[in-house]
Amino acid sequence: MKIVTIRDVAKAAGVSISTVSRVLNERQDVDPNTRARVEATVRKLNYIRNQSASNLKQQSKSCVGVILSGRRNAFLTDLAEEVMEAGHGSGFTFIMDIIDEKANQLLAARKLYMEYRLQGVIILGANLEGREEEVKKLELPQVYATIDAGFLGSSHISSVSIDHHAAGFEAASRLLQLGHRRIALLGYFSRGQDSTGARLHGAVAAMREAGIPYDESLFTEVNFTMPSAYMNVKRMLAEGRRFTALFAASDIMAIGAIRALHEQGLRVPDDVSVIGFDGIELGSFLAPSLTSVRQPTSLIAQESVRLMRELIETNQSRHVQVPYDWLPGETTALAKEA
Repeated sequence: MKIVTIRDVAKAAGVSISTVSRVLNERQDVDPNTRARVEATVRKLNYIRNQSASNLKQQSKSCVGVILSGRRNAFLTDLAEEVMEAGHGSGFTFIMDIIDEKANQLLAARKLYMEYRLQGVIILGANLEGREEEVKKLELPQVYATIDAGFLGSSHISSVSIDHHAAGFEAASRLLQLGHRRIALLGYFSRGQDSTGARLHGAVAAMREAGIPYDESLFTEVNFTMPSAYMNVKRMLAEGRRFTALFAASDIMAIGAIRALHEQGLRVPDDVSVIGFDGIELGSFLAPSLTSVRQPTSLIAQESVRLMRELIETNQSRHVQVPYDWLPGETTALAKEA
């Protein structure tokens, strides 16, 4: 996604930069046909006007964007706060943009760039599946937090993440060790490069390694909200799909699932064991407390800021893997048949 400048618009429309400027400023001293041609070119190139460049000329020398997808994702909002904290004393001015879960993060980055002349952007919790070329064309230093973007092979892109596949493998392995054989999975599958998909792929790999056939009927696709998990688990139970354990690709999903189980008269962990993912603070205050895989938000934030500085100052990209840890809770127990 090339960042389109006023110079690009002028060249494509066959006019001067000053003519484009007059059209954008709604000056009347422009031929109507020329105005129409420039306006059509603006729409065609998806040019976004830089309203604030002159006011922020000095500030923009150190501006870094932070893009967060979804206000209801507790893990990412915590991570965003940690990024801002890690940036204190870094010399960067952070510009936060919170967008809808399904909104285009790259378009948001482009808009921030045009408004603030960013030096770079840190993107939290992206899914790059099917958007590889679009990411590479965004001519801006990028750091992806929580996903491994190394597969892109781009010199202006760095990333920091845990090993999501290994974490999902461990979560399912722990359930298997407790004697569970019918394990429900919540989240969504995708290629291995996506963090959420990698967690579930890891869980399936653990089952297969243990000689337990993966039952596709025990998977339900869920987005990162409690209502989505609640409704989908409730539907699974209404359809007669039974399981003794559940692995959710996020703590938020796990919490929604536990509510659905409770309403159907199933006790956690006596009837169904539950493991979440992320290790958000809310999970430790549940009764019973949530067993989870914890991502180190503080470390991810610190590495994100450090990698951004390296990209800007040395033009060198790196992809860092940080360790996850196990968060013991009260939502897992031996399977009854064990």
